[in-house]
Amino acid sequence: MSTSISAVSAGSTAASEMVTKKCTLSETTKAKLEALGITVTDGMTEAEAQAKISQAEAQQQSQNGGGQQQNSSESEILSQAKSLAAQVGVTVSSDADIGEILDDIGAELEVLLEDAQGNPTRLSTLSSYLSELTSLDSQYDSIQSSQQSMYAAMNMVSTNNKIALGLS
Repeated sequence: MSTSISAVSAGSTAASEMVTKKCTLSETTKAKLEALGITVTDGMTEAEAQAKISQAEAQQQSQNGGGQQQNSSESEILSQAKSLAAQVGVTVSSDADIGEILDDIGAELEVLLEDAQGNPTRLSTLSSYLSELTSLDSQYDSIQSSQQSMYAAMNMVSTNNKIALGLS
């Protein structure tokens, strides 16, 4: 009988260790969960907790206008690009992409710069157009980079969810 009691005791010890390991989250993860108002549940893995944190932070950012700010910035760049195109003399279709507009402006500015070689006043004006084009191009690249980072983060959360649910 003592053998069976030892075996039961060892089995319950192993089971309690597994439960302890299964619901052990790092202190920083627990603090983030609590700060976001997410309750820590028994059996929550680190991956599940990180996924919930990511979702809550994304939701919080979108409620604070993070998504709208990016869209308005893109529309502002589109508006500024169309304005610059009109100043340079480039015709823009209503459904043109920002990248296309910026490329067309750059091509037109090259032609205008070649034609204005002997005219310092015209070169000064074209130089200001060129600096505005460079600024718009870098802002647009920044938005594109931010969007790609967001999509990569969403893919990572998706992968973490699949792993946490045992789907992959």
